[in-house]
Amino acid sequence: MTDTGIVEATFYFKFYLFQAMKKTGLGDGYLTQLKPWHEMISIGLTTFAENPEPTRSDCHAWSASPNYDLLATVCGIRPGSAGYTSVWIEPSLGNLQTIQGKAAHPKGMIEMELHRSGASGVQGQINLPPGINGVFVWNKKKIPLIGGTQKISIK
Repeated sequence: MTDTGIVEATFYFKFYLFQAMKKTGLGDGYLTQLKPWHEMISIGLTTFAENPEPTRSDCHAWSASPNYDLLATVCGIRPGSAGYTSVWIEPSLGNLQTIQGKAAHPKGMIEMELHRSGASGVQGQINLPPGINGVFVWNKKKIPLIGGTQKISIK
């Protein structure tokens, strides 16, 4: 990501870069990689371009991966098993101190609100649809989740 001797990933391929960051434990760096998307918004685009300016191809699903990653990486809400019968929540907050998120699930909404606590802790609450269980992960600590609202506190 910092080697200037290689070609930068395209907007499309950054999806795979971001997935690799998450998988290798670098998910907290995700938000710092959104400069191209901030630039698109700052020039007035309401959809995401295929390529950096100058471009006239301003609406491409393959450059819209932040729409997915804000829930799947920053909030960390992902299916925990086939058919989304369970949930895996492992947020990558970067420098954020607070986050709220909602993700649609076939049995209802998954809702979360988290706040950093101290140097490395987190607290808040998570609400899962009835009958859905899962796992919350923070700094390699795991908390089992069940359907309904539960408080989260990791120091």
